Amino acid sequence: MVSVEVFYEMNKNKMTDVLSRYSGDAEGAADAVQEAFLKALKNREMFINMQEKSMWSWLYTTAKNALIDEKRKTSRFDALGDHDEIDPAGDFVDTIAIEELLHKLPENLSHIVSLRYFGGMNATEIGEFKNIPPATIRSQLRAALSILRKHID
Repeated sequence: MVSVEVFYEMNKNKMTDVLSRYSGDAEGAADAVQEAFLKALKNREMFINMQEKSMWSWLYTTAKNALIDEKRKTSRFDALGDHDEIDPAGDFVDTIAIEELLHKLPENLSHIVSLRYFGGMNATEIGEFKNIPPATIRSQLRAALSILRKHID
């Protein structure tokens, strides 16, 4: 078990990179990661006996949600303005729609799909991260995509 502070120092760059690739917004990703770790510090007792995988999942989900919330808020403010600029969050709106679909998956499958398609990790990397064989990850990805196809049709 590691402290929140140690975990932050060990993982802040990787988590920021994953969220940056997810959103296309490096600055927003860095802010979201920092916000997640601040929440973790305020709730430090929750992490006392938590394994690193669970800590990563909690912090990643918290940071991702903070990033989505900020993008939604920003796009609402952009919609109120009268300007001819291209909406920088345009691609992110599609990502939000995908995120809504991911909520239809069980949490473990949603996390694997997020790591694969938004985090840019392959099955081997996800398997190492989650301590699961890559073949199992590939099987779970196929199952998740099958479920998502049913919700799209």
